[in-house]
Formats: sequence, C-alpha cells, structure tokens
Amino acid sequence: MALTRREFLQGTAALAAAGLLPHRPAHAASTWEHRVVRAHNPLASYFDVLDFEFLKDVPDTYYGNFVNQDIVNGMFDAALCALTGDNDPAAAMRKLVPYKPGEKVFIKINTTTTYSLWGGQWDKINWDSHYNDTDAIAEPINATLRALVRIGVPQENISLCDPSWSEGSPDSSKRTPRLVPNRLAKKIKAAFPSVVIYRSSYMPDGNGITWTSNDANAIVKFRDPVIDRRKERVTSHRLSDQVVGADHFINLPIMKRHDQGGVTGAFKNNFGTIASCAYFHEPNYAGKGTPGAMFSDKANPTVDIWLNPHVGGRTRLIVCDGILAGWNWGGDPPTGWKQFGGRSPNCLLLGTEPVAMDSVVYDHVTESLPDKVKDYPPPNMLVDAAKVGLGRHESRKSPQAGYETIDYTELNQPFDEAKLQKLAEVKKQYAASGKTAGDVKRALEACRAAI
Repeated sequence: MALTRREFLQGTAALAAAGLLPHRPAHAASTWEHRVVRAHNPLASYFDVLDFEFLKDVPDTYYGNFVNQDIVNGMFDAALCALTGDNDPAAAMRKLVPYKPGEKVFIKINTTTTYSLWGGQWDKINWDSHYNDTDAIAEPINATLRALVRIGVPQENISLCDPSWSEGSPDSSKRTPRLVPNRLAKKIKAAFPSVVIYRSSYMPDGNGITWTSNDANAIVKFRDPVIDRRKERVTSHRLSDQVVGADHFINLPIMKRHDQGGVTGAFKNNFGTIASCAYFHEPNYAGKGTPGAMFSDKANPTVDIWLNPHVGGRTRLIVCDGILAGWNWGGDPPTGWKQFGGRSPNCLLLGTEPVAMDSVVYDHVTESLPDKVKDYPPPNMLVDAAKVGLGRHESRKSPQAGYETIDYTELNQPFDEAKLQKLAEVKKQYAASGKTAGDVKRALEACRAAI
C-alpha cells in the first residue's frame, strides 16, 4: 500500500498536535533508512533432521540445540555490512549504534511463550521446562552481543529481557510473567558472562525488571481513548526502568504472523516493553465479539509504543530472528517452510525501519505457510504506522516480484553442498531408527560434526 502525501501529512500533523511524535535530532536521512537485508544460509539450523519432531521426554529435542552459532555470526556480519554499505562489520555497527562510554544498551527479546514455565507462584517456576513453542534462541542474541562488544560496549552495560507482566496487575501474585529459561540463559552466559539477563519481569529476589521511573515518558500515551483511559494505566502502560534508562535500544523479534495483529515483528515485539498489553485484545478491549485494538488501522497501540521516545526514539537496530521462525505468537512449533524447500527459513533480517521490516516479515510467513495463516487479519498496524510517517508499507505480489518502495536485499551466503548432503543422510538414518533418546543424541552429534 502506498500513502498519498496528503494522508501522510494528515497523520503526522495529528500526532504532532497530540505530542506523540518522538523527538529526533535533525540529521540527514541515512542511506539505509528503508532498507531490509535478509541473510540466508541453509546450514544455520538443522532441526528438520528430526523432521521437526518434539519428544517431551527427550530434552535433546529442544530446537535450539540444532543451531550453529558460527554460521549465524557470519550471517549477522554480512547483513550488517549490506545494511550500511560498509566492508567492516564493526564500522557498520558503529554507524548504527553511536555508543559513548558509560551508556546503556537494552535488547528486547521475545520469550512470549514462556508462560509454560509459570506455575502460578514464584517458587514454582520451572526454569528447565522442555517446551516446543517457537521462542527466542540464543544464536541471534549472541550475534548481536558480539557486535556490540566488538565496538567497545562493556558487557555489564548491556541488558536483555522480555519485560511484560501480561496482566499488568500491581499484585505480583496475579502476574503471568515473561521469563528467560535456563536453556536460553545458559547459552548466552557461556559466551557473555557479564551481560545482564533479567530472568523475569518481576521476581521477589530482585533478579527481575523494575517499574518505578518518574520519567515524563515512562507511561506510554495512547491515541485510542478506550486504552488510554484505563484506570490501571499508571501500572499497565508503564515502561520498565531498564527501557527508560537505556541510551540505545535494539529490537530482536521473531519472524511470525499473529492471529489478531496480522504480524509479529518489530512493532508487536514492543508490546513486551510495557507492563501489560492484555487490554489491547478481545474481549478485554471492548467486550466479547468486538475486535481488539490491534485490528485497527487507526490509533493502533503498537504504533503508539513505537512513538514513545524511549522506544522508537532510541531504536538503533532491528534484528529479526528468522532461523526457525513461526506463524503465530504461541502454539507454533518449528515446521518446514514452503519457500525454503520444506526446511527452516534459516534467515536473519536486519534493518532500522519497522514498517518495511514488518512488511517483509508478513510476506515471508504468508508465502511459506499459507494454510496456517489463511484466516489471520491483514497487518493494519502497518497501515497506521505508514500514515504517521514511521516507514513504508508494501506487500509484494510474489517472492520473485520484489518491492517498489522498500529497499530489500537478499544475501544467499555460500555454503558447502557436501555438508547439506550429510545432513540429509543423517535425517534418513534418524527416520529409520527407533527415535529413542540415544538416537536423538547420535543424530545431534552427527549434525554438529557435519557442520
């Protein structure tokens, strides 16, 4: 969809009048403003060797075990250079994150489906829960951390979490927190031991996100009066102190669609920056049978969160994890993708402009998993975002057609065909096995040896 100049000016004028446009220092537009770079390497993951089969009694069938960190690092560096036009990934990262000594960096990850760890009480959290919904994996996070440390950001000045409480209740016993499970935290800490991981949106022992800032923009303003007049807004619409206190913000969503919002990407990932988005959804938004606020192409709450100066105003980079990816916010275990030969997408998408990024994410999921998302709504949040000047929204007609207004680049990284063939052989051997815990372990070891 292309906006007319009149529509664009009307949208931005209304936001300026409402005081919702984030302040940005005057500077020339970057050459990568509407650019999205997709790096692909078929050897990045190999969960398809098990035919994406999850065995609840076999922890080795955790999909995150089947990802290669070195290859993901290479994909990240290549995409980073293509994004800014630099030959050196460190120089590229410095352009995107103009870090100064003492500044703080916050990385917003996506662990929405960790509700499976929550037992209703803080002392009943199962940090080692073995579940199969697509959630954040360590490798794209570690690649991002590696790039930050390489430009001189001290590990202890970097923090990460998925802050939301879900229900946003001031009573901690009534919250459903987002958590960072052991299977994720251990892989991050092994590589970056001093990075601060907030394991929960709240925890009695203090190892969690805090919500006490008196900053004027700590409570997000929403254009929709149904949302903004909520009596609990001082609690539910509050940004975490760690987001408010960050000088640089990196958005790390997972490539998915969404059964209410149309797409889960950079915009929807930011729902997790506030205490609660529960009242954006049906039936809490405006009663049963009334579409939730995310369906709207006007005053969409995802757009308002981005417009907050602590969120969109400090977002330096969007790193969309398309290694395994998914099709919905939950209930979406890894599966094969049509456009990638029935294997995982094995992609990373980098950019700085959220509308273009989420447009590309929407198309990728729709093209590869049409049967799973056929009843999902269009991404109306992107229509609203484009109207208020946050970027360019466009849907391509086919993977071969390309984009007219989005600067989209695909990097198909070179790889060893013999290694891919070896993975295919391991897959055949596993399919013919008894699929025991021992068979899974042998398949995993064979994959790692092949790569």
